[in-house]
Amino acid sequence: MTKNINEREIEKFSNMSYDWWNPNGKFSALHSINPIRIKFVLDIIFKNYGLNPLKDRTLKKIKILDVGCGGGLISEPMAKLGAHIQGIDADIDSIKIAKEHAIKENLKIKYSNENLDELIADNLRKFDVIFALEVLEHVDYPDDFLSKIASLTKENGLVFISSINKNIKSLLLAKYIAEYVLNWVPRGTHDWNKFINPSDLEKMMFKNSFELISCKGIIFNPMTLNWKIGKDTSINYITAFKR
Repeated sequence: MTKNINEREIEKFSNMSYDWWNPNGKFSALHSINPIRIKFVLDIIFKNYGLNPLKDRTLKKIKILDVGCGGGLISEPMAKLGAHIQGIDADIDSIKIAKEHAIKENLKIKYSNENLDELIADNLRKFDVIFALEVLEHVDYPDDFLSKIASLTKENGLVFISSINKNIKSLLLAKYIAEYVLNWVPRGTHDWNKFINPSDLEKMMFKNSFELISCKGIIFNPMTLNWKIGKDTSINYITAFKR
C-alpha cells in the first residue's frame, strides 16, 4: 500500500460514487465549478502547446493523466476534444461509474484502479498534462504525492492542481458552512488540517522543478449563485505549473 492511499478517504467517496453524474446530487459543487475549471485548463494547454482553439479545436496530440478522476467529470470533456486520456482513482467504485458513463457517451478513455507507484513502475508512461483537481486535500503526504506526479510529467509538461486554502476563512466557509449549513458536500468530506495554502504548494512544486504559471481563485457569488475565476484565492483556488 502506498503512503497516500487512505482507506477512510476512499470509503468516503465509495459510499457516494453512484451519484457522480447527478448534477444535483452529492457532487453538485463539482458540477457547478466544472465549466470554469475546463476553461482555465484549456486556455493554458492551448497556449503552452501552440494550439489555436478556433482553428485546431482538438487535443489529439496531448496525453493527459487525471489523478483522482472520480466519475470522470474533467476526463470526459478532454476526451471529447480528442486527448489521449487516462484516469486513475483509488476508489474502484468510482472507476466503475466512470467506465460505464464513458461507454454511454461513446468516449475512449482509459480508466483504471491504479496508483501513482504503479504508473511510475512503467517507465513508458509519461504525460504532457496531469490533473490533480480537488485531490490534494485528501492525501496524507502531499510532498510524496507531488514528487510522484512530477516523475510522470514530460519535460515542458503541465500540472494542474486545485485545492482549498488553509486559513480561518476556509475553515468557516469551505468546511463548516459548505458541509453543515449549505450541504454542498456531504458532512465530513474535508479535513481542514489537510488544506494547503498556495504558497506552500508552490514551494513543494518548485522542489520538483516546476514553475508556477498561474494561480487563480475559484469564487462563489452568493448573489448570482454562480462560480467564477478571479484573484481571490483565500478559499478555493486552481493552479497551473510548468516543468
